[in-house]
Amino acid sequence: MDDSRFIHTGKEVDKASQSVVPPVYRATTYHQADPWNPPRFDYARSGNPTREALEEAMAGLEHGARGFAFASGMAALTAAFLLFSAGDHLIVTRDCQGGTQRVLRGIFSRFGLEVSYCDTDDLDALKATLRPNTKAILVENFSNPFLRVTDIGLVSEWAHQHQLLVMVDNTFITPYLQQPLDLGADLVIHSATKMISGHSDVTAGVAVARQADLGQRLYFIQNATGIALPPEDSYWAFRGLKTLPVRMERAESSAQKLAEALDALPEVTRVYYPGLPAHPGHETAVRTVRGFGQMLTFRLENPAWVRAMIPHLKFTMVGAGFGGTETIVSLPEKHCHAALTPDERTDRFITPDVVRVSVGLEDAKDIVEEFVTAIQAAARD
Repeated sequence: MDDSRFIHTGKEVDKASQSVVPPVYRATTYHQADPWNPPRFDYARSGNPTREALEEAMAGLEHGARGFAFASGMAALTAAFLLFSAGDHLIVTRDCQGGTQRVLRGIFSRFGLEVSYCDTDDLDALKATLRPNTKAILVENFSNPFLRVTDIGLVSEWAHQHQLLVMVDNTFITPYLQQPLDLGADLVIHSATKMISGHSDVTAGVAVARQADLGQRLYFIQNATGIALPPEDSYWAFRGLKTLPVRMERAESSAQKLAEALDALPEVTRVYYPGLPAHPGHETAVRTVRGFGQMLTFRLENPAWVRAMIPHLKFTMVGAGFGGTETIVSLPEKHCHAALTPDERTDRFITPDVVRVSVGLEDAKDIVEEFVTAIQAAARD
């Protein structure tokens, strides 16, 4: 993909000021000189020029018909789930982020939406999960936290034979590494809080529809529910897009080095990173994705070493987020999957020995040394 598009897609010189970046339009309402021929913008909830710049850029980068910016990644997922009705059945990647499972279990189940979780990288498992009332598949690719790799083209071909909508959470991979719509998906979703904004200072979500009719349905939901992204956050997310390629390139290079270093440690029992040839999804990733991303997960031989490791981390942050400039460690049991019940975590192998890493932009040697030193120190303590 031409990386220059990240700089110029969706960007037009502002007609009023000739500024080279979209201004932040804070107006909530717009003058209608002729109400019988309304202007492009009338009310901020229905449309905003700054938000539209981000939406058009994302639609262009994902090769979709129309893009939408939401108040968070969960707001974007909520909008997608609102496409369905009581009695509809969804198939969702088993190994997906806890927030997705929380909103489906805690909210949408109360309105009659049925959900089954399965390994979407296993076509036979998908076939076994299909019901007469199944309407869609939500694939998280790569999955969180174990980075399972789904062949979007293969799943889309099968799903469309059964008239199913294919939705892909593309947060981990980003449009820099893959465009799921080109592979047959109908809707792509991002937590733009993460890699797209890229600096841990914006909360945002994005959805891009492959076809205009689906886009119109999403626009109705965005407008009717009032969950659109404010202009200030739209501006910062739009700015983050411009540096996505260089950030992803550097972070991915470091992630590969860290994965290889961790894989060589006797204290580490397993490393989940698609860039490692031993990863079950490595061949699929090589064939369908431009790269392997900046996220990895590993297991320590002794769960007690996880807690012992934390004080030995010098610059690495510990928390629930990912995709920023800084390296961040998350403990799925305590952070991204804390909303799951103990049984749900057990079913998904979310155990105390699991550590997820969002590799940042620090020097690769420093990152590797940080983790190797901390793990070895934890094992000695």
